[in-house]
Amino acid sequence: MKYMGSKRRMLLNGLGELICDQAQYAQRIVDLFCGAGSVAWYAAQNTALPVLAVDMQAYAVVMARAVIARNVALDPEQLGKNWFAEVRRARSRSKLFHLAAGLQEDKSISELVQAARNLCKRGASRTRPIWSAYGGYYFSPAQALTFDYLLKYLPKEEPSHSVCLAATISAASMCAAAPGHTAQPFRPTPTAGPFLLEAWSHDPFTYCRKALDEICPQHAQVVGEAVVGDAVRFAAELQSGDLVIVDPPYSGVQYSRFYHVLETIARGFCGPVSGAGRYPSISERPQSDFSKKSQAESALRSLLTTLSAKGVTTIFTFPAGKCSNGLSGKVVVDIAQNWFEVEVQSVNGQFSTLGGNNNHRASRSPSKELLLLLQPRSRSRRSSDRNRSRKTGLS
Repeated sequence: MKYMGSKRRMLLNGLGELICDQAQYAQRIVDLFCGAGSVAWYAAQNTALPVLAVDMQAYAVVMARAVIARNVALDPEQLGKNWFAEVRRARSRSKLFHLAAGLQEDKSISELVQAARNLCKRGASRTRPIWSAYGGYYFSPAQALTFDYLLKYLPKEEPSHSVCLAATISAASMCAAAPGHTAQPFRPTPTAGPFLLEAWSHDPFTYCRKALDEICPQHAQVVGEAVVGDAVRFAAELQSGDLVIVDPPYSGVQYSRFYHVLETIARGFCGPVSGAGRYPSISERPQSDFSKKSQAESALRSLLTTLSAKGVTTIFTFPAGKCSNGLSGKVVVDIAQNWFEVEVQSVNGQFSTLGGNNNHRASRSPSKELLLLLQPRSRSRRSSDRNRSRKTGLS
């Protein structure tokens, strides 16, 4: 799926090796900011330890759970066949779907979009959250109704339920008519309109099946779990044998602004939406102190203090340069040295440009990221070593 904080590149560039190396000294791996789940998936598949994935957003937890909460592979063909058949039957009986399929594509882009939005107002219902909130914007009416039926007919039993829900989230991220993420839909203008129509042409079933093909064969060696929670608060429940992975937000804008569509799909409901981005109320969008410039450093100190008190080894990743939330790799290292022995690696990575679509602006730009290994100091050394200057390789 499209995700601005993906660590897939770093997993192949030092992060994966470090996780496997440190796992031999741990009893459990805890990913406190699991995001799209790539790090949790990697740890579950490449170590013989249970993985606990934590995130404030439900869609992130669903993505992680789809792999780490089972230790057997699933058959994507059989799973998709049964699920899709129910969705297609229900869709074929829907008057709204036939109206959606009958929208005249020979209209101008602006006329087509207005007709689509008017249609989705007619059938607005709490039982059709994607149609009601996002139809005619991020998705065509036909796509929106298909996603609603995909949610309605999800398998009831686990792990099939979580795997199919993760596939739906992934498919929605790939079908959404938005530049990179779901912060703003494309507008029906001469410039952006063609991108909107191209996205509206994507078949949700095709992208769901692609996601199933990727997710189903992957599974944990040891069954883990994924939970919704705040990382700073959850750190207080860690155990000394945990290997903790920390990849906190680096943006001064809340991640929930970019993934509210995926959050709605994960939860299966959405309250009233407003604005060009079709945002739910702020109460429905999780807020992290790491994305508040005035509170990011305090949140960092609080998290590191708790991790130190729990005596856990921590792998911490963060961009080297200054970020829009006011933090930087150097700030992270300077603060971490108060409680930990810090080993620093610098690796090449990529930043999301938060909306680039590779036409007028690149979707990602090169960056340097720090890969930090934080080893707890013994209590007897902490006070005397706190102000000691150490070479970190940072200017």
